[in-house]
Amino acid sequence: MTALFFVLAALGFGFVIFIHELGHFLFAKWAGVKVEVFSIGFGPRLLTKRIGETEYSISLLPLGGYVKMTGQEDMPEDAANPGTAATAHDPRSFLNASPSWKALILLGGVLFNFLSSYALLLGLAAYGLPVMRPMVGEVQTEIIGVDNQPHISPAMEIGLRPGDRVLTINGEKVWSFEDLVTGAMVAGRKPVVLTVQRPGLVDPLTLPTSGTVSAAYDNQLGRPVLGIQPAFSNRAIDVAALMPPSLSAPEREAPAIKPGEHVVAIAGQPLSADITGQEIIEQLNPYFGSTVTLGVTSGTGTAVREVSQMWAGPWGGYGTTLGLPVVVRVLTAGGPAAQSGLQVGDTLISVDGVVVTGEEHFLALVRTAMNRDGRCSIEALRAAADHVSPAQSVVALLSGKENGGRIRIGVSVASQTSGQLLTVTPALDGKPSALAAAGVRAGDTILDYSRDQATQASALIARGGTTIMVPCSATGRETALSGRETGRFAKWFGDQGERALSARLAGATVVAHADPDGQPTGSPAPGLLLVKTAGGTDLTVDLRPLKTDGVALLAAVKPGDRIVALIALGDAAQWQVLRGAETPVRELALIARRVGSPLAFDIDKEAYRLAGPGEAFAIANQATHTMVWRSLQFIPRFFRSAENGGVDAKKSLQGPIGIFDTLRRQAEDYGFDSFLKLVALIGLNLVLVNLLPIPITDGGQLVFLAIETAMGRPLPPLVRTIAAYIGLALVVGLMLFVTTLDITRRL
Repeated sequence: MTALFFVLAALGFGFVIFIHELGHFLFAKWAGVKVEVFSIGFGPRLLTKRIGETEYSISLLPLGGYVKMTGQEDMPEDAANPGTAATAHDPRSFLNASPSWKALILLGGVLFNFLSSYALLLGLAAYGLPVMRPMVGEVQTEIIGVDNQPHISPAMEIGLRPGDRVLTINGEKVWSFEDLVTGAMVAGRKPVVLTVQRPGLVDPLTLPTSGTVSAAYDNQLGRPVLGIQPAFSNRAIDVAALMPPSLSAPEREAPAIKPGEHVVAIAGQPLSADITGQEIIEQLNPYFGSTVTLGVTSGTGTAVREVSQMWAGPWGGYGTTLGLPVVVRVLTAGGPAAQSGLQVGDTLISVDGVVVTGEEHFLALVRTAMNRDGRCSIEALRAAADHVSPAQSVVALLSGKENGGRIRIGVSVASQTSGQLLTVTPALDGKPSALAAAGVRAGDTILDYSRDQATQASALIARGGTTIMVPCSATGRETALSGRETGRFAKWFGDQGERALSARLAGATVVAHADPDGQPTGSPAPGLLLVKTAGGTDLTVDLRPLKTDGVALLAAVKPGDRIVALIALGDAAQWQVLRGAETPVRELALIARRVGSPLAFDIDKEAYRLAGPGEAFAIANQATHTMVWRSLQFIPRFFRSAENGGVDAKKSLQGPIGIFDTLRRQAEDYGFDSFLKLVALIGLNLVLVNLLPIPITDGGQLVFLAIETAMGRPLPPLVRTIAAYIGLALVVGLMLFVTTLDITRRL
């Protein structure tokens, strides 16, 4: 079946190219110009057939196509040789066509792309254009800014809540969630004003109700955002792909729900027709790790069947399946968790008396308590200040606070994958977790950890010894965590990137201090450290970039010490060092244990129902305006800074591979109508690209034509040649750039 979608994607990609070249071809024929070649693709020809005076071919590289006319001067070699005497005097030569006919021939491709795309959008709008609901599925409390630090999201400041349906953004009608994404990018650093329809209210709201709020740059996405997630549907994704394949048959529970089925009831209670996937998760949280009965259908109007399964969270509960302890990583200043006495670094033991078995389990327990009565009791373990005395038990009583439409406690947690373990959690069924089954116990220290696949991990475990904590400032932490990662593709060309200093030291054993030449010395003053990494490699690490933090670490460590990790503590951090541990350390394989079947939901697309016949034209006009004019407006954004509303081209652009893959996924995941919509949008994008005034594009040729018409004579061949080579270099360079992005994203 997958092969069918690949073929469909190829046909969609080829259709856009074919329509473009057909426009050139038909206008050339209409003008009486001789067409020598009509090709889909470039390079060596795979299939070719001559019909009359034209050779039709499909070529190897599906990156575009071309129509070769007698006397045409598209490529550098054509510009250098603008035509022999025969072609110059050939009445059917492109050179002898009138300026108006030349312009029509050059515009024929983009005109056909525009008309075909507009017709597709118009037809889809009349049929029911597939759109992502312009509904807020979840409000992000924070986004990671250009400084790599969390900042309150614009959505929080605006006052958005889950379930809000956005009607307009800055006065422009919103048909789909994509309009919100585009609207935030267009706004940049300008204020954003939204009109929303909130559940339970009759009249729409205008947000923000006071003050001004702008979109904020998201460093992970590389563009200005509002900080909202789209609403998921009630349609289940392929949950079987999330099940650990390494489990034995008795442990492996086959998911009861099939991919694509819709959840319409939980424990016998019907769900509303427009419920979001996020709200279904909220209602499933009380059943984490226990069996729940669900009503599911295969589609609208089909019979409901009941299934029972043990629910393991939306994504399979990876931390829970391994039994990794849960630790507090970030506390919101002044939030309920911070006011209750919890501290960064605490290990979470239970919620309302229920033992926490993993990160996902903790979140489900807290969400259940907040939705039920808005408060909970959390038990935690806190390491003694000297890391020698027993850990202290802490009980925090807290009440949640409404924030972004949810009752929250202001805490971010993570699975503990390094450092000394204050506890080893059990599995949901009370049996030993994967960590416990491997022989790990409280007091052991994780020196190194790596996730091998979806079902297992490996860990380097040390037992015994004394833990030493070395303070590290916020500046030192930022320096230690900075590095430059590269993809596999870049590494093939020798770019190995630069691992962060914290990553190089994690789990390493101190061999000796070193002088600036890397030679062992008894003094820590020079600032270099000889270590043996967790993988057994000898390494010289320069701590001088850490300045005073590096001096403190050098003074604290001795040969034989193990630098466990840089432990984040709010804005600052501490280096955890282990001294005198038993040898040898143990390398363990952690095999995931089943805790039930995951159940996650997909972003769904609904057919937009027209308010009247004229709205179909409004939808087609808006899509055309966005893909052509707004895309043109985005080009300068690629050269702006993030602070000025810029867009990171490396995170936003797609090349032929990315476009092809997106076409395939649209057809496979959302259906033929969504596939056709994307084909139409790609055609509109091709209109913009071909009209850019770059030599060798249609826009560049039109510029040449305008200049020559104004001058009354052809441009000198040398000028055309130089311009053509510059244009070719720009186009090839851009193509290589976006294709490299496509490849590296998939490695």
